[in-house]
Amino acid sequence: MTREQFLARLGQLSPLAEADPAAYRRRVWLWALLGYGFILLLLLGTVGLMGAVAALALFTKAVGLIWKVLIVLGVFAWRVVRSLWVKFEAPEGLPLTATEAAPLLTLLEQQTQTLKAPRVHRVLLTSDFNAAAVQVPRLGIFGWPRNYVLVGLPLLQALSPTQAAAVVGHELGHLRGGHGRFGAWIYRVSQTWSQLIEQMEQQAGRTIFSRFTTWYVPRFNAWSHPVRRTDEFAADAAAAQLTSPAAIAEALCALVTRDAALDKLHWDVLTASLAERPTPPSDAISRLLPLAKTSRLPEADEQKALANAYEADPDLFSTHPSLGERLNALGEKPSVPPLPEVSAAEAWLGSSLPQLAAQLDAAWAADRAAVWQERHAVLQQQRVRLQQLRDQQAAGETLPPDQAWELADLTEDHVGAAESLPLFQALIEDATWGTAARFSVGRILVNLDDAAGLAWLTEAMERDPTYVAPGLALQEAYHQRLGNREEVRQLGASQLRHADLLDEAMAERATITPADHLLAHELTETQLQALRGEIATPEYGIAQAWLVRKQVQHFANKPLYVLVVAPLPEKKLTKTETIGHWVQDLAAKLVMPGEGFVIGVGKEYRWLEKKVKDMGAEIEMR
Repeated sequence: MTREQFLARLGQLSPLAEADPAAYRRRVWLWALLGYGFILLLLLGTVGLMGAVAALALFTKAVGLIWKVLIVLGVFAWRVVRSLWVKFEAPEGLPLTATEAAPLLTLLEQQTQTLKAPRVHRVLLTSDFNAAAVQVPRLGIFGWPRNYVLVGLPLLQALSPTQAAAVVGHELGHLRGGHGRFGAWIYRVSQTWSQLIEQMEQQAGRTIFSRFTTWYVPRFNAWSHPVRRTDEFAADAAAAQLTSPAAIAEALCALVTRDAALDKLHWDVLTASLAERPTPPSDAISRLLPLAKTSRLPEADEQKALANAYEADPDLFSTHPSLGERLNALGEKPSVPPLPEVSAAEAWLGSSLPQLAAQLDAAWAADRAAVWQERHAVLQQQRVRLQQLRDQQAAGETLPPDQAWELADLTEDHVGAAESLPLFQALIEDATWGTAARFSVGRILVNLDDAAGLAWLTEAMERDPTYVAPGLALQEAYHQRLGNREEVRQLGASQLRHADLLDEAMAERATITPADHLLAHELTETQLQALRGEIATPEYGIAQAWLVRKQVQHFANKPLYVLVVAPLPEKKLTKTETIGHWVQDLAAKLVMPGEGFVIGVGKEYRWLEKKVKDMGAEIEMR
């Protein structure tokens, strides 16, 4: 099912869910049972086959073969059974105790009783600007969940106690009985299928199971999608019941405006220090707290961010409704809420706040230390290289195209987009870097809200399909910022079609089969000489090699090569498994002229070996 087909199916199902929610949930329940029914049938069929094979052993002397068949069937059955035991990892965070957060825990207990929600077993404090409710089933798909509520300290510091109570109430609304419990079960069913597919489809080729999952899983996801969206509205209604519609509306609006302020005033500043600091700061969360409570973007920027979020079309793939949908359901209008006089973090955590922030500081720094240090070293090397290129240019040296591109790229990263723009523009007519330069010019201009960049992006996308997805996303973001809703819708539809096209292209480039049509490689002599040098490398142990192209329907200007190789006799590779390991090692080391396969000769690919030999595609070894 393509993305467009999925959206079309949602368009048919959503009205059904709205017209009769109870009847719709029964149908979703039946869809879930259909999946489990198939698995049960698969298991019963496998067990039946095992019984039949075992009975056959009574009438045949081929006991060894019988045992092999039984082992294969037993492994298959075990994988199916094992997949049903879905492992849900417990969420991470600082467990809050009554000593540290008595007001919050008391509030949770009161809200739980009001909503008739199940007991919350643990409340975790995180460094995220978010809150969540998580159920971790002790018995996998059979339930018996352990319930967690996660609250982000930055979020608590940005909200008033009433607003934060609405957020916590929303999360509890996901846990309460009835709709919330049904939604949690549907989520577990979805996770079960994800795990089952991951375990069972590691084997090549299409099986009965893979054909069923290809048909069933997209349809189950489509049927369950409206249920999960409806649960979000129900959780908002629960929050409004516990506090007020205005409180949850204020919290939703604050999520937009305060998050944007923290990104610009704290996280962007912290990221910019990567080049200067060899280690992450030890007080990232503590330093954030004053900003979370008191800092705001300019009023015009806040109003624009809120208007864009409120007026944005719903993301139909997401189970979360848009801000506009949620506020309309609550009967509230968007408005920028005032800064809290006392934050929820201050009211609920009291004197424990500094200590808890310090613990989050330490965890944040430890989690990022290795990546931070690695990135810092790269940035330092880039700075040195940028200075070298600048010195060459200052000395009157004309940089070759590769170095000119490197200068433009490093200038954008370390100086600024505006300073790099003329450097990219100078490469527009270059044979190698021209398309990439066009895309970079377009990207920089549209990010500056300059409409001239749209044409450059379009030209780059027409030249090279690899720029289509990021180009469409940049154009959509540009029109989103300017409030051009119709252009946003059109570009969104284009992105869906392109994503479906990419899926089809990836599928046809993922395998090589006897039905594929093979073509001559058409390499230039220079490319062929380079490949000859590669395959002649003594350590590779290649005796003979043949090169062809697979004919592809999508992106035919991007060749898909097939290199068939035979090992030297001294490699003593006779078994399929050992040849496979040799080929995997070759594929990781060989520099191919483009995308492609490396395939070893042998029983599995005897048909391919015959084809390439008949085509006269052998590459003469040096």
